[in-house]
Amino acid sequence: MSTDATTSPLPSVAVIGGGVMGGTLITAMKVAGWPGGSITVANRGEERRQALVEGHGIRGTADAIEAVRGAGVVVLAVKPQQMGEVLAGIADAVAPGALVMTVAAALPASFYEDRLPAGTPVVRVMPNTPSVVGRGATSVSAGAHATEEHLLLAETMLRATGLVVRVPEEQIDAVIAVAGSAPAYFFAIVEALTEAGVMQGLDRELATLLAQQTFTGAAQLLAESGDTPQELRRRVSSPGGTTLAALDAMANAGLQGVISAGANAAVARSKELGAQLAG
Repeated sequence: MSTDATTSPLPSVAVIGGGVMGGTLITAMKVAGWPGGSITVANRGEERRQALVEGHGIRGTADAIEAVRGAGVVVLAVKPQQMGEVLAGIADAVAPGALVMTVAAALPASFYEDRLPAGTPVVRVMPNTPSVVGRGATSVSAGAHATEEHLLLAETMLRATGLVVRVPEEQIDAVIAVAGSAPAYFFAIVEALTEAGVMQGLDRELATLLAQQTFTGAAQLLAESGDTPQELRRRVSSPGGTTLAALDAMANAGLQGVISAGANAAVARSKELGAQLAG
């Protein structure tokens, strides 16, 4: 472990799991003012662990119990399938009153509460991959013992990842469908639009660049204009024009049904996975 020390009033943090999301949350905490000496990452892979230690000036260890002991906040950034084993290993080391934040999908707060010391506050956090570039959409949900203070702390830690919203836990599966899994929907649409451009004679690289920039610009316009998606769509859909012809063809091909089917499948799989892992 590094020898950096801190006298910061911010709670010390143990991040269990140094993958993409663990690293993203460490970056967010550093931006929010957490000194490196108050953050410890536990990751079994030495190369990745050392990259995080050197890149962020934080502490590092291969031992999750060592990281958790004495921490004011424990961030669980491992896969849902690994969570039961991780909780079994660290439960006795979690300090009384420490906040436990989890970024794993599917598992309810009660899964953690049943495996941690009685009364442990748990906050579920659902980030998405654009959080890596500070443009994410993240939800936070309180478990049975989490207070307003715990939610505020979680929001402070996550603010640099992008948009952070609160939702009741029963809406987390819907958030996964609309935000958590949705970047992949977007990438799939860019792929499809690129292929359409290639079929119309465009070079693949140019078609990809045009699709990417158009979606980026459209998202920025939606965010900054204050107008609804419906209004913005109407503005570019002149009667008898090319855009309206394209939209009508997409609607006739079942665009809304395709998107709804995808969202429904994401929710169903989240519930199914949660039941399998909790059972």
